[in-house]
Amino acid sequence: MLVDSHAHIDVKEFDMDREFVINECQILIVNAGVDFQSNLHTLELAKKYKNIIPAIGFHPEFVKDKVNEIDKCLELTRYGKIISEVGLDYFWIKDEDLRKKQIEVLEKFLQIAEKENKPVIIHIRGGMKDFLEIINSYRIRFVIHSFEGSVKIANKVIEYGGLISIPPIIVRDKVRQKVAKEIPLDFILTETDSPFMGPEKMSRNKPCNVKIVVKQISLLKRIEEIEIEEKIYKNFVSLFTSSLTTS
Repeated sequence: MLVDSHAHIDVKEFDMDREFVINECQILIVNAGVDFQSNLHTLELAKKYKNIIPAIGFHPEFVKDKVNEIDKCLELTRYGKIISEVGLDYFWIKDEDLRKKQIEVLEKFLQIAEKENKPVIIHIRGGMKDFLEIINSYRIRFVIHSFEGSVKIANKVIEYGGLISIPPIIVRDKVRQKVAKEIPLDFILTETDSPFMGPEKMSRNKPCNVKIVVKQISLLKRIEEIEIEEKIYKNFVSLFTSSLTTS
């Protein structure tokens, strides 16, 4: 079975055809909340569609203007099977005090993840060094979504117990291609980050495009697509098993 381990089907880009997109491929879709309203929408989608797995979080970019929503988002984690989207974003957030706030918020979510044995899908842009220092203090299962670093950094993430998730942009991103080729298949997941990170610039991405990721990894590793698909599904189940079997 194909797996989209990180998507945003709740956003306005899917308002006209959301149900069709969700049902189009009948794959597992982890929908990641980014603020209070999107978390609520994510939970609603999970109730309506059996192939949607809800992930509850607070996007690090929003420490700038939605700080009043953090506690409400933390409360909602009790209803989600996975924690996401959380992390560190030093690309959009340059202010040092706001970066410290990101770390503070991330640690609150990590504490919940550790206590409740929930996996975490992590957003990292420019804050990998700080993240690795933080994650070393926790015993949790985690994956770096839409990983954009080097092979060296990917191996460091793996060393710390994490997985690497790859979006369809891999077809036009040489750095991600190198990572997918070099790291072991045991530590790879597929995602779309829909509607972002599509195979073509300015195109709306969608969950079915995980097929494109599987095909690209197959070409890079010279392994049959069906074997890639089966292994990634096993990786997903291994990472999320306790959450998927908990009501």
